[in-house]
Amino acid sequence: MYDIIILGAGPGGYELALEASKKGLKVALVEADEVGGTCLNYGCIPTKTYYQNAKLINDLTKSEQLGMTVQYTFAFEKVFRRKEKVVSSLKEGIQFLLTKAKVELIQGYGHLVDKNSVEVNDSLYQAKYIVIATGSSSMTLNLPGFHNPRVISSQQLLALKDLPKRLVVIGGGVIGIEMASIFHSFGCDVEVIEMCEQILPTLDQEIAKRLQSYLKQQGIKIYTNSIVHEIAGENELIVTVSSKGKEEHKVCDKVLLAVGRKPNVANMGLDCVGIHYSNKGIQVNDHFQTNVANIFAIGDVTGKTMLAHMATYSGYRVLNYILQEKDTINFNFIPACVFTFPEVATIGITEEEARKMNLEITIGKSYYRANGKAVSMNETEGFVKIIACNETIVGVHIIGYDASILIHEALPLVNEKISITKANSYIHAHPTLSEVFAIALKELKK
Repeated sequence: MYDIIILGAGPGGYELALEASKKGLKVALVEADEVGGTCLNYGCIPTKTYYQNAKLINDLTKSEQLGMTVQYTFAFEKVFRRKEKVVSSLKEGIQFLLTKAKVELIQGYGHLVDKNSVEVNDSLYQAKYIVIATGSSSMTLNLPGFHNPRVISSQQLLALKDLPKRLVVIGGGVIGIEMASIFHSFGCDVEVIEMCEQILPTLDQEIAKRLQSYLKQQGIKIYTNSIVHEIAGENELIVTVSSKGKEEHKVCDKVLLAVGRKPNVANMGLDCVGIHYSNKGIQVNDHFQTNVANIFAIGDVTGKTMLAHMATYSGYRVLNYILQEKDTINFNFIPACVFTFPEVATIGITEEEARKMNLEITIGKSYYRANGKAVSMNETEGFVKIIACNETIVGVHIIGYDASILIHEALPLVNEKISITKANSYIHAHPTLSEVFAIALKELKK
């Protein structure tokens, strides 16, 4: 009998397993595929490894502006091997930590039998608590031609050993836009098709529009308010798109289907145990507890914010609840980053959301081009936008160099509800990019 059985060894699952083991609990971790889940093997880590190569290419293209002339040879096979090595190294690290923590790793597909039992490979395992952390998978579209093997998911795109010369990306969300940015930097001719009015539809409109403008300037073709009807062809694909009342045909070698992700809720015995769920995910309360008291669900499988760090911290919440320990984790403020050129990062509500809520808001904005460090780095694109209500920050949205780092300036301010007046008394070092954030704070008081 285990204390906890965890289904899924992604960031939510393995981090929970390690933490629970540290607390003295006996833990079994069940994984049908690879330790590390989608994030490590097919998502976040391989994508960001490629992003680093793309970033270097972008930096080299700007070298003349810094007084240097640089010539380079791009060898994708070496880039691919490096990505595989990074993933392998991190996976080995996780497996080492699990072994050291005496977490029993069970390889196979877990199926719920009853509220305390899980069947894996015809063997039965029992525990006081069960945590479902089975993640999500890429959504597909049932349209003519979409079953062509050249229509691929982001996982399949990352597995390619040869670069496509022409890539059409269907879906202008985070995955689609990141892949478009990276593979364009690698030399692919990239076109993005998005059915909504803007790319990254859930982001602050001003940020999304600015990023779209930057990407177009770089040479990425973007079509919004556009719908794909079918894909024809074999070696050369023809994508039929209706855009602004006109039908167009996009010719490419590969099509990346990036229209979102769906929770993995099928074929795991949820109905056998009576757990409430839908195709949008497993229903949970604030403690990530299902309607079956000793069974919890964390991460993408809940259909909530589909981010690796959300999965990790929801696992911590579950463990604290099981151990009857209080925590101060604030799930209302979860930072999110988009690794494009330039980067985008956000936390809290958008300006549009604030207006819909009829909040009386003030907005402080500061531009990279007015920051000494940004100018010296030749990274002047972008701005910081802070939204406040009643002396409290409710949203921060950044587009610009190292936005993924700069967004963490906002974390203590929003989590501790620090007043704008007090925040403006904090001293920022000069010259640093953080001063862009500091100036935006001061703009709130004008």
